[in-house]
Amino acid sequence: MLRLLTLGGLSLVDDGAQVTGAASQRSRLALLSILAVAGPAGIAREKVLACLWPESDDERARHALKQAVYALRRDLGSEHAIAGTATLCLDATLVSSDVRDFDDAIARGDDAAAVALYAGPFLDGVFVRGSAEFDQWAATERARIERAHVDAIGRLARAAEAAGDTVASVAWWRRAATAEPLSGRTALSLMRALAEAGDVSEAIQHARIHDAVVQGQLDTPADDAVLAFAEELRRGEWTPPLRNTPPRVSAPAAQVAEVPSTSTSATPAPTSPSAMSEPSDAIQVERVASPVSAAPRRPRWVGPFAIAIAAIVIVAAALMPGLRAKRDASNVPTTSRSARRIVVATFTNNTRDRTLDPIGELAADWLVRTLLEAEFEVIDARNSSLFAFRGSRDTSAAATTDPAALAARHGAATVVTGSYYRQGDTLLIEASLVDPVRGVPLHPIRPAVGPHATVSSLLGVLANRVTVAMVASVDSTAGARTASVGEPPSVEAYEHASRGWEMFFARPGDTTSVFRELRRAAAIDTTYSTPLLMRAYVLDVKERWPQLAQAMQELEPRRGRMGRVERETMALFEADLRGDLLGRLRASRELQRLSPGNVDMALLVAVSASYLNMSSLAYDALNGSSPNVGINAVSPMYWSWHAVSEHTMGKFDDELRSATELARRFPSQRYGALALARVYAARGDMAALESLLDKSGARSPAPSPEALALALEAARELRAHGRPREADAIFARAASSSRPSADAGPDARARYGLALYEAGDLVRAREVFSSLLASDPNNVDLVGRLGSIAARAGDSVGVRQMDRRLAEWRDPYALGRPLYWRAHIAALSGDGTEAVAQLHRAVAAGYRLMDLEIVTLHEDRDFESLWADSTFRELVRAQSGPPVR
Repeated sequence: MLRLLTLGGLSLVDDGAQVTGAASQRSRLALLSILAVAGPAGIAREKVLACLWPESDDERARHALKQAVYALRRDLGSEHAIAGTATLCLDATLVSSDVRDFDDAIARGDDAAAVALYAGPFLDGVFVRGSAEFDQWAATERARIERAHVDAIGRLARAAEAAGDTVASVAWWRRAATAEPLSGRTALSLMRALAEAGDVSEAIQHARIHDAVVQGQLDTPADDAVLAFAEELRRGEWTPPLRNTPPRVSAPAAQVAEVPSTSTSATPAPTSPSAMSEPSDAIQVERVASPVSAAPRRPRWVGPFAIAIAAIVIVAAALMPGLRAKRDASNVPTTSRSARRIVVATFTNNTRDRTLDPIGELAADWLVRTLLEAEFEVIDARNSSLFAFRGSRDTSAAATTDPAALAARHGAATVVTGSYYRQGDTLLIEASLVDPVRGVPLHPIRPAVGPHATVSSLLGVLANRVTVAMVASVDSTAGARTASVGEPPSVEAYEHASRGWEMFFARPGDTTSVFRELRRAAAIDTTYSTPLLMRAYVLDVKERWPQLAQAMQELEPRRGRMGRVERETMALFEADLRGDLLGRLRASRELQRLSPGNVDMALLVAVSASYLNMSSLAYDALNGSSPNVGINAVSPMYWSWHAVSEHTMGKFDDELRSATELARRFPSQRYGALALARVYAARGDMAALESLLDKSGARSPAPSPEALALALEAARELRAHGRPREADAIFARAASSSRPSADAGPDARARYGLALYEAGDLVRAREVFSSLLASDPNNVDLVGRLGSIAARAGDSVGVRQMDRRLAEWRDPYALGRPLYWRAHIAALSGDGTEAVAQLHRAVAAGYRLMDLEIVTLHEDRDFESLWADSTFRELVRAQSGPPVR
């Protein structure tokens, strides 16, 4: 029989094996869970539609439900598995479910069976995208089932008490306390059961633990009755009640099958902190007198979550040997340590639930942000991007991402480590400040404890506690700065934002999907600015300037509530909108200063410097970071810009190594082939260049637009480096290739037109670019190219016409391009002084001297006459490096 498992997750199994196919899809499993809860009475089709497809119109929703029911019936092997039309019902004889069995057990009073069936919260970690209604329904059912579970445990515990079975009574009350850690009544019942079982010291200890839980979540003491009974036990004034039935030393196996023994007579092997998330009610840990003392007391047996939430437990102590071992193995140089520099590591998920992994990332993100606001120098051990990019990591980068190794490399005096646990609906998150050299904790930090639904608040509380502790460790003055940046976003909003970020770097052309995820994140948490900043970033990269300006207007009211990094990011976007390349570089360097050790910020500085042809600065920034972490590990940009900076500095041997590595790591990306073509041409390695062109299809009669671009890049570089004959042969071959069809995209037609231009076929080149301009009259590059064609053809009328259009260009986001094309026309018309002046104005207005896949000044044939001008050579020359030519 098929069985639907909804308690503790959501899956469909057949004889223990998980079912695949349509029935395993999340939305269809969600439909089965709705039907399972509805039971024999079934549920109206309209309610299902409203629950699962609330955002779809009626026709689409009905079609989606019809498809889902059809697919499920097919995969479940019976037309009768889901019966009905207006009312849908799941046939329990074909598909059983734990939730149905649980409800039936409660209804017939079989509490032991119900508790045995309860494997965790209903639909734990399950949600349906785009359906807040389903999430609300699941939350309501989860609360109902959890309440029934707790009540059943209480009845079993009281039944054991009435029978005088102290062992079973303790076990059941311990389980109840785990399910309801804030309940004073349950805590008192467990303490009484422990005391009656003869374990008075354990009863007193549970009072301490319960008080820590309540203080941590509610910031108030535990119930007076709990504290009073603990004091009564401590003074020895309590006497066990008289019972008519003598205490039993064991309980029927059937009754306590799901409750592990709590006997203190055995001494099992020590258990690692990660085991605290196991469903067992018994675990051994080492207690320490205080967070700064490592002298352990005698291990005792207590409940796992109870120990986890005790403020005196230092879980991070178990990580210290690993920190020391990794630091020694990394063999990185140690610099002088700064007391205000701190490494933040991703928090360890000790819940054994991988769907909770984002909590660890969000915890690190928010700690970084909060510490930055308190003016600490923060190194993110994840080397993530500004917006929590979570790409795959290269395993060779362990020494770069290991917190202790990063602390040694960057001179940090402190490492923040953390972990989190879950028991039922309660979450505990704790952090420690650790000395990376000695591997010892530095300052006690009270953990944050509360319901899983309040995780954002818990992280905000913990981040502030860590910041206060860090301030206390380094600055005891009255003016020591602390800061709060409010409450973190919800985990769900954070997940959507992170997913959108990953999508962009995996599929940068699919901005529709990226923006959809960001809109969801912003809708879930309207105070969360990061999705809006991410959208602005994508618009900036795509050079959609009007949309970016609108996005900045939407962000402006939030500026006062932003952190330092977010505000500096806005400054970078504003510089891009103004065409202020120096302002962009300043903002990039400030972001790098705020994020020491972050390779993404080093790449940002390198790109910003390259726009100004400051290749030495770009080269140094890249060499100071690692190619194996963060964005560098999953994007070709690191090696692309490395090769560009080396090319402009004349380091052709180094450039060849970078280009080769780029092509090896990212074989499906065009950047590797372009970099190889550039360096082969610069070195004069014709055999390698010809082989590359052959493999790309550039020699075919109808090369692809990418192959044609590769051929043009190779030819321009050959010409720039003293091989005009070989360059002309490639240009001629490119110009003789098949003309793109009329329905080919504008980029393909423009590349073909450029091939004609480079080959000197100005008549056909003019025809191609005139056709493109007719379809896109606001494209400044098409106007500029037609002006260059007119100048080369000696068409003075055409020159005046196009130059006038460029001079009158009023696009606020042209960013120097009209001036750049006027420089072309001036140079080709023989006015070198005016050409150089226009180029300088273009750069001041935002024109980028260096970028990927552009025709740079040193290889542009239109500027050949300017090489005698020293000011032009200064523009072309890489800063602090030799001229390219």
